[in-house]
This record gives sequence, structure tokens and C-alpha cells, in this order.
Amino acid sequence: MFELLSALASQSPQPVSKQSLHDILWPEIVVSDWSLSRLVSDTRQLLDDDGKDQKYIRTVKGIGFLMPEVVSIEPSSSLTPPSKMKPFLLVALLGLFIFSAASMYRYWSHQRLVQAASDIATYQAHTYTAFMAQLKRRNELVALLEKRLGITRQEQYEKFFVRYWPQMNKEERFVCSQSRSITNTGLAENNQKIHDVLEANPALFEHIEGTRELKQHLRFWLDKYHGVFINREDMCLLYSGVEDGVPYPSGVDEAVLTWLTQNSVK
Repeated sequence: MFELLSALASQSPQPVSKQSLHDILWPEIVVSDWSLSRLVSDTRQLLDDDGKDQKYIRTVKGIGFLMPEVVSIEPSSSLTPPSKMKPFLLVALLGLFIFSAASMYRYWSHQRLVQAASDIATYQAHTYTAFMAQLKRRNELVALLEKRLGITRQEQYEKFFVRYWPQMNKEERFVCSQSRSITNTGLAENNQKIHDVLEANPALFEHIEGTRELKQHLRFWLDKYHGVFINREDMCLLYSGVEDGVPYPSGVDEAVLTWLTQNSVK
């Protein structure tokens, strides 16, 4: 928040473009305009400035945001006349308020990250439960096909099931449908939730190792789910990993839990 106010104050009363603010606030992270809008909204709340009056931060449609003209205080060897004391005090009080608000914002931001990481850990636990349940269905289906057709699986699971889908009997297709239902609910829903939390909290990338790669992995998985899986009944499961160039980052689940343990009480 302090960086946002500093950026706007330095250009006051000229507007600062959204792209310039992105470059200043998140120089090494690609975030959406939603993150910037959320930061502006939170800053306005801390300054008791709603989106209608816009006393301190004004929206400039099609450009970005601006701060009304900032009055600078020049040093003087003489005593400050009483007539000038009021604006001086106002500026001083505003500075103190901004400093206090910045401290509050840092605390609030930290607590928000803790909550975000906690949500991710919960969704990861649900995903793991679903994955293990699907693992049983997968192995069961492989065993049924190998025994009935006298074959041995030697290719990736997705391709194996697609190849033998036309030859599956009712029992095998039922197991396949069970596996698909796990993908549609336990996996897809929780993967989407984890992705959304990471999208809304890019600061986690700098705090928890592997979360940036996790977001990339989930984005690919979700694209594959919506673009391919839901339209193909012969896909009994959906995997994305090393062969796609976006493997699930090793140790990221543990990294989330470790960071939570170290930060949740602060």
C-alpha cells in the first residue's frame, strides 16, 4: 500500500497508468488488473476513502489512477506563521496516518497470505484424497483389462484407456465412469480453487517455494480438462506432468504446510 501511495504522490496530480503501477508494485510478477484494483480498494478503505468520493485516490477511466495535488512543505529558518500551521499539521497528521495505515496493511496482508495458504492446504488435502481414490479405480481397471484381454499395459494410462475403450465391457466402463466422476468433482473443483487462490495472492510465489510452478501446472491441467477431458468419454482419467512440460512441483504440499507452521502465529 505504501508503494502505491508513493507512486501516485510522486506524479500528483498527473495520472499514473495501470501498466506503470504494475511495473512498480510487481516488477517480477505477472498479475491481473484485478489484483491492482483490489489493492486500490483496500487502500481506500484504510484511508476512509470510498469509491464514490475518491478523496485521495481517483480513478481515471481508460488510464489508471491519480492522487489530487500534494502540497510540499519547504523548510524555513523562520518560525511557521500561525496561518500556515493548519496545513502543516494536516500534512503531518496525514503522514502519520499513512505510516500507521501502512503498518496495519502489512499486518493485514500477512494475515491474508496466511489464510490463503491455509485454504490451499485444505484444498490440497481434498485433492490428495480424491487422487488416492482414483488411483484404486485406475489400478482396478488396468487389472480387469489385462486379465480379460490377455495384455500388459506398456503405455501412459490416458492413452492405454483410450486405446481399449471400444473393447471395454459394462463392468470396465462402469469403473471408468467412477474414475471420471472423481476427476469431475474432487480433482477439478479443488484444482480450480487452488488456482484461484494463487491468482488472487501472487505474493505467495515469493514466500512459498513451488507455488508459482503449481499455478502453471494447474492452469495447464484445467485447460486440458475443459478443452479435452469433458468432451471425451473414453478418457477415464486426466494427467498432466513431465511429459507435458508442466510437472506437479515436488514438495510443494509440504512447503505450504511448513510456511503455515512458521507464520500462522505471527
